[in-house]
Amino acid sequence: MTPVDLIVVGAGPFGLIAAHTWLELNPNDDVLLLESAADLGGVWSKSRMHPIIKTQAPLGMFEFPCYPMEKLPKDKTFHNYFPGSHVTAYLEDFATHKAFSRKTLKDRIVFNSHVKHIIKTDKLWTISITLDTSFTCEKLIIATGLTSTPNLPSFPKDDFSPPVIHTRSLAANIPLLNSPSINDVVVIGGSKSAFDAVQILHSLNKTVKWIIRTSGQGPAFLAAPNAPWPLHSSHDIISMRLVAKMSPCIYEPVDNWSRICHGNKVGIRIVDAIWWFVDWTWRRVANFDRDENMKGLKPGRPLCLSADGLAVSNSEGLWDNVANATVLRDEVESAEGKDLILKSGKRVTCDAVIAATGWSNTYPMFDNALATELELPLPFQTPQEDGKAVAEWETLLAEADKKVVETFPRLANLPTYPHPEPKSTPNKLFRSIIPISGDIDHSIAFVGAIGSAQSLNVAEIQALWAAAYLSKKLTLPTVEKMKQEVALATAWRKRRYLEDGYNVIFEHVQYMSLLLRDLGLNDQRKGGGWRELLEPYVSADFKGILDEWRRLHDLL
Repeated sequence: MTPVDLIVVGAGPFGLIAAHTWLELNPNDDVLLLESAADLGGVWSKSRMHPIIKTQAPLGMFEFPCYPMEKLPKDKTFHNYFPGSHVTAYLEDFATHKAFSRKTLKDRIVFNSHVKHIIKTDKLWTISITLDTSFTCEKLIIATGLTSTPNLPSFPKDDFSPPVIHTRSLAANIPLLNSPSINDVVVIGGSKSAFDAVQILHSLNKTVKWIIRTSGQGPAFLAAPNAPWPLHSSHDIISMRLVAKMSPCIYEPVDNWSRICHGNKVGIRIVDAIWWFVDWTWRRVANFDRDENMKGLKPGRPLCLSADGLAVSNSEGLWDNVANATVLRDEVESAEGKDLILKSGKRVTCDAVIAATGWSNTYPMFDNALATELELPLPFQTPQEDGKAVAEWETLLAEADKKVVETFPRLANLPTYPHPEPKSTPNKLFRSIIPISGDIDHSIAFVGAIGSAQSLNVAEIQALWAAAYLSKKLTLPTVEKMKQEVALATAWRKRRYLEDGYNVIFEHVQYMSLLLRDLGLNDQRKGGGWRELLEPYVSADFKGILDEWRRLHDLL
């Protein structure tokens, strides 16, 4: 097949804005998007929409800065959080609102194209869909994100007959779950998707046993949806630069605010008191102490150490609805017949299992050799790099950890909390976007490999960063410096959140600022003064970044 200029793997929000940004800069290029599903939108696609799903960010904070979202009347939202179906319609509109060389984004999507294998030959990438169907390209963007490959329960099943449904397929299985043959349902996991599943089952009048293991992070920490005046939502709080300063963060240079908050005993006590107060306020909304059952839904960590397990109680009556489930803090060890056998010895009979068991962050379309060359995450049971590479990484990580502790002494001795053992090696992409040593011709980038409280803002900024890199118009540090930066981010992550996760909830403002500074753009977008510290960042603040970058490079 004749090579195209760019292929984007994935037609979710990150893939759509990546293709759009590239075409804005290269309108005559031949660009394809390969999407495994039958519709666009990724997690917001029609096939994954169910009645409970709502955004985790409010109106004004969940839209591409270049394409404002139509507002909804107040009676269609819950504290400005809005139905997923509105996001689906928005992404459909975005994919068709503009044509480049007489083709819209949607015209360029090849649906039902599950990528099986990707290889590099000379200067071309070959993306195989089936044994006899493949595409080649000069530039490649992987936009499969963090919610594409489900982690399914791995406990032994001896003739276990009930269906096991991952939350990725929850919407498609609602007719089955609503059938008379399904009465007792088990939900496994404590993520926000588990909360949604329990609410759906409650609305279907099913009996629910909710199993949340004690060896993991525990139940998600659900923030209250609203905030004290003059703020409107919990997102207003975490989208203020002043609050961002209260998180020890390596995404920006240490300034006086950072020194006060994290290097001064009085400042540390004040910051700790603020975190405690917000933590207490959000827990109080749930009223966990109403009975013993609800105590099982208490978050396993304090707010300040939560990230991958942080979400918003974004629907009416959530806490009263989930209180109807029987909460079991236990672990499934095996299954037989219609019974789950728990670590405690208890047997739980069920007609169906819903697995809210998370996602794999690996990229199975790359073989182990290429994944190692690109320094992508690999399952731990996979043979790793040669000993010299491992030793180099461990040295870099040790040096980075020392720097993290020196910069933020408060991270030196943190409390210990249960957390799951990581299933894969760390992602070593620079800025969570590009390989350091395996891409000498600037031909591949990854977007959506980091979670955020304002994912569509991050998506547009990452798309511009990736386009600048692939066009060789981005000034990068040396390879050695980039390796040090990746090690620093990994070491910080392990200290800051007690694990090597992928979300930047309290640091999303700093992360976006970091990418903008890399691009040579102004990251202080509130006009300075008190507004920069105290006014929450919204999507409109990043409007026009593409034209700013074009002017910088005389491309207008």
